[in-house]
Amino acid sequence: MLNDMNETNNTAIIVAAGSGSRLASDIPKQFLQLRSVEILAYSVQTFLAHPRINEVIIVTSSDYLKHVTDQYQDCKVVIGGKTRQDSVFNGLEACAPDTEHVLVHDAARPLVPSRIIDACLSELKTSHGVAPTIKPVDSMVELKGNTFRNLQRDNLRIIQTPQCFHIDVLKAAHATSKTDTDEIGLVKQSNSQALLSFIDGAPASMKVTRPIDLEIIEIYLRNIE
Repeated sequence: MLNDMNETNNTAIIVAAGSGSRLASDIPKQFLQLRSVEILAYSVQTFLAHPRINEVIIVTSSDYLKHVTDQYQDCKVVIGGKTRQDSVFNGLEACAPDTEHVLVHDAARPLVPSRIIDACLSELKTSHGVAPTIKPVDSMVELKGNTFRNLQRDNLRIIQTPQCFHIDVLKAAHATSKTDTDEIGLVKQSNSQALLSFIDGAPASMKVTRPIDLEIIEIYLRNIE
């Protein structure tokens, strides 16, 4: 059942348990620094400062548990699992008992605009789950061996975070045997009746994956000033 959104308890779960292997760094990407500030800190501060967020949970690895606990004392900190899905599950288990909505966010996306948080929560008035997306700007193809087929770019979207849900819907999805790379895919697989929707995301809310991504985000930071 969809809730009246006037007074709800909303928890942000920031997933920061990854190793950063694709970035080829000895330090997980969420703990690298931009302008002498940890990448993780940017999204943490955004959620802590948002008036509609009641609680922030950081899910991290056991190796960085003490560091995160010491550095982010206004947040609840829990240890992640073997996979991203396991880590989100641990975050869900740590949510306050009165949590009604959860926003799952990648720590490697430092520049989440507050308007995206507002839009996601407002969309939950009529949806069980919602995710921000952006349109690809390049032509897209699907490769199969030595052949390919063109994809209709207008029908494609790049999915971002935070992905937001009524907590009972996301918990129910995690209670199944289904797996997926993100939460909205997991809910879609496990609940054909779920009302899922998308809102316009933001190019600045890109994910740090390659070294050049750090340079691009630095440009966004200069433009924000």
